[in-house]
Amino acid sequence: MTAAGEVDELLRVLRDRDVRLTADGTRLSYDAPADALDADLLAALRRLKPHLLDRLRAPADPDGQMLATAADGQVLATAPASHCQARQYQITEESGTPVLTVALRFTLRGRLDRAALHRALSDLAVRHPALRTRYAERDGEVLQQVLTPRPVPVPVRPVATEHLDRAVEEWASVPFALRREPAFRAVLFQPVDAPDGGEAEILDDGEGAALDGGEPDRHELVLALHHGIIDGLAAQVLVRDLGELYRAAVTGHPADLPPLPADYLDFSREEQAYLDHGDTRRMLREWAEGLPAGTVPLLLPTDRPRRPGVTDTGGVAQVVLPAGLVAEVAGYGVRRNATPYVVLAAAFAWFLHDLTGAPVVTLTIPVANRADSRFDDVLGVFAQAAWLIIPVAGAGSFDDLVRRTAEATWQVLARQAVPGLVQNAALGGAFAGNPPRIHFSMLDLPDPVLRLPGVEPAPGRDVLLAGARANQTWQLRPRPDGTMSLLVEYAATLFDAGTVAGWLDRYQRLLPRLLATPERPLPRTGGPVPTPAGQATPAPAG
Repeated sequence: MTAAGEVDELLRVLRDRDVRLTADGTRLSYDAPADALDADLLAALRRLKPHLLDRLRAPADPDGQMLATAADGQVLATAPASHCQARQYQITEESGTPVLTVALRFTLRGRLDRAALHRALSDLAVRHPALRTRYAERDGEVLQQVLTPRPVPVPVRPVATEHLDRAVEEWASVPFALRREPAFRAVLFQPVDAPDGGEAEILDDGEGAALDGGEPDRHELVLALHHGIIDGLAAQVLVRDLGELYRAAVTGHPADLPPLPADYLDFSREEQAYLDHGDTRRMLREWAEGLPAGTVPLLLPTDRPRRPGVTDTGGVAQVVLPAGLVAEVAGYGVRRNATPYVVLAAAFAWFLHDLTGAPVVTLTIPVANRADSRFDDVLGVFAQAAWLIIPVAGAGSFDDLVRRTAEATWQVLARQAVPGLVQNAALGGAFAGNPPRIHFSMLDLPDPVLRLPGVEPAPGRDVLLAGARANQTWQLRPRPDGTMSLLVEYAATLFDAGTVAGWLDRYQRLLPRLLATPERPLPRTGGPVPTPAGQATPAPAG
C-alpha cells in the first residue's frame, strides 16, 4: 500500500474512533476519547507523521470539504439565524474583537478525571446543537449551520501560577472564526511552579496524570462561547448539564437530564413567524405612535467626538453599593410595589436627565424572552436588548418617576419577544440602524456552580474581556454579603476613566437623597455637562 493509501486508511480509522488531529507547525497533536488509541495506532501516527502534517495543511478537497480529522464536521441542518444571532455575528465580523465572547472560569480542586471531562464536554455538544453551530451568509442573509457531533478538544496547558490570570485572558480573547468553526471551545490550565511551559504537545491522553511540577489536584477549566449561542439563563443550563454528563461518564450510568422537546433552530423559525404576524406588526406600530414627543436615542456628553467605524477596546469602572443602601432600595420598592431594579433604573433615569437635559430617557435593558417552556433547557441566545423609554420631564417626585419607570418596564415585558433591531425599525428616525445605546441591567442570577464528583463545587467566574458593547453598560449585581456591585463598561474612545468614575460617584450619592424624600421635588445631581463641539444631536423619531 502506498503512503497516501496508508494515510487514507489511518484517517478512516481515526474518524471512526472520534479522534481529531491538529497540526501546529511541526507538531502533531491528537484529541481522543479514552482508550480510542492503542499501541499500533500510536505507532502509525508517529511513522506517518510527515504525511499527516502535509495532509492536514492541505487546502479543501475538490468537493469543498476538509478532511474529517481536520474539519468541524458536515452540516446537519441549516436555518436562518435569529435576529439577535445575526446582529452579534455582524458585530463580531466587523470588529474582529472578542467583545461578544462569554468566558467562564472554574477552579477545580480534587481528583479530576480528564478523560471523563473530555467525554462530558463532547456529550454536551451532542445534546445541544448550539455548541456545534457555525455561520454562513447567503444573499445577504445570515444562516446558522449545525454540524455533525465531534469530540470537543480539551487541551491541557501548563502555566506558571503567577501568570495564570493573564494566560486565561489571552486564551479567552482569541476571537472566534464564526464562519469556519463552532463558537465553543474549552481548555484546562494546570498551574505549575516552573515558568510557562506552553500547551502540551499531546493533548489529554485519557490517563489524567499530573504534569511535572504541577498541582495534581488543581485545574482551571475555562469555557469560551460566542454570545450568539448563550445568555445568562443558558449558562445555568450549560453548567448543570456538564456536571451531570461528567457524573455519567465517571459512573457509566445514563445522565439524568430532561429531554429537549425543541432546539434553537425551532426558536429562530418561530421568531420569524411571530414577527411576520399581523398582530405583532400592529402592536409595534401602536407602541411607536404612543411614545411621547422628543423620544430619541440618548446621547451622553463625551470627552471626545464620536467617530464612525471605530473599534473600541473599552474600559471598566466599578463601585460597591453598601448593604445598608441596598436594603433601603429594597424596602422602598416593597412599599411602592416596585422591584429593586425599577427603583434603581428610575434613579438612573433622573441622573441621566439631569446630566443631559433630555425630556425622555431611552435605555436598553435585557429581557429573558423565555415564555415558551419548551425552550427552558435549550442553549441559545434568547435574551433581547429592549428599549426602556422613560418620560422624565414633568415628574413631580421620585415616587412619580418610579411609577413611570414601572409602567415603562411592563411595556418592555409585553414586547420582550421583539428583537432590538426590529424595535429600532419600528421606531424609525434617529433609531434606524444601530443608534448609540446606554445599557442598564441587573444580573440577579446566582453564579452557576459546576458540581463534579470528587471535585469541590466550583462557581463559574466571568472572564472580563476588553471591548465595549455599547456607549456605556451599567451592570448591577447583588452580592452574598448584601452589598451590590455596580460595574460600568464604557467606550474608551469616547469617555475618560475620570469622567466615568465621577458619574458613578454622583449616582451613588444621589440614591440615598432620592430615598430619603421620595415625595418631594427631585433634586439636582450636579447639573448638565455641555456637549463637546462636533457632536451631533439626533433628530426626533418619526
